[in-house]
Amino acid sequence: MKILMVNKFLHPVGGTETYIFKLGDYLKQQGHEVQYFGMEHEGRIVGNEAEAYTADMDFHGGPRLVKLIYPLKTIYSFDARKKIRRVLDSMQPDVVHLNNINYQLTPAIILEVVRWRKAAGRACRIILTAHDYNLICPNHMLNNPNTGKNCELCIGGHFINCAKGKCIHGSRAKSIVGMAEGYY
Repeated sequence: MKILMVNKFLHPVGGTETYIFKLGDYLKQQGHEVQYFGMEHEGRIVGNEAEAYTADMDFHGGPRLVKLIYPLKTIYSFDARKKIRRVLDSMQPDVVHLNNINYQLTPAIILEVVRWRKAAGRACRIILTAHDYNLICPNHMLNNPNTGKNCELCIGGHFINCAKGKCIHGSRAKSIVGMAEGYY
């Protein structure tokens, strides 16, 4: 079986990356073909035959103009959608295993996998491993850091509560972006 592992970081960062690297190694030992898609980075340790990766997005530095367009890129990435298509065309996977795709890769890649499998006539399965609470809480923690209390107000798709509570870094603007990503 051909398996495309998708994660924003393709270098060691934390638990998610440890998981995908170890799972990929295990799947290869079982005779499967495994390739990876995510951001380009000087520390990247895995990849794909198409050599297609999105540009590295660093939210903590860089020119001010670039940082102004980041909110749009965190909701929908045309770059990620275009680049994953190159990998899909090259690899022809049977399974696309999504991991941490939020902010840098965005759900836009899911739309491209669905579009590709229809065009290619493939029964490619999409699997998601949820490594945090992102699907039900825009700040990923089920916690309002401003109050220090657990919070479940966004559960059920009520993401406006993220903006109301300024749950992302205490910033209304960042929380609105998180809310928009949650709804998308």
